[in-house]
Amino acid sequence: MKFTGLIIPSLIIFLILPSITGCGGKVILTEEAVRTRKIYDFVYELKDLYEQHDEQILSKFSQEYIKDASWIREGVLEDFKRFKTISMSIFIDRIETFKENVHISIHWNGTWKDDKKTYIEGGSVVLLISNDGDTIQITGLKGDSPFGISKKFNSSEP
Repeated sequence: MKFTGLIIPSLIIFLILPSITGCGGKVILTEEAVRTRKIYDFVYELKDLYEQHDEQILSKFSQEYIKDASWIREGVLEDFKRFKTISMSIFIDRIETFKENVHISIHWNGTWKDDKKTYIEGGSVVLLISNDGDTIQITGLKGDSPFGISKKFNSSEP
């Protein structure tokens, strides 16, 4: 009977002590996890630059791609001129890595507002990017690009 007074406090200490100490080690990410995080951050930076009408977005595309697909530069600049607000939701479905090349499957929804109307559109695109470790750049787009959307709205209006 003398030990019953010690059992409850001992049990409480036994249960609380592991939660206080927890895991003391620092989490170390693998090289692949760090690379994936950079790619994820790149995609969301791209979204933010586009929504903020920041021409810095064009530096995220490789110069070769901008030359070959001049519509992307013209389309982005047209979007910035035409729309007062751009708001997008993006969802990364898949990231596939092939050495320095990465394919990012994304589906997106967006609203574009000009002086007269609000446009709502959605689609899916695969961003083809080159990732040499330090620099990430878009080398191609496949599918429904949200960039240069004003051309699509122009062609669908009566």
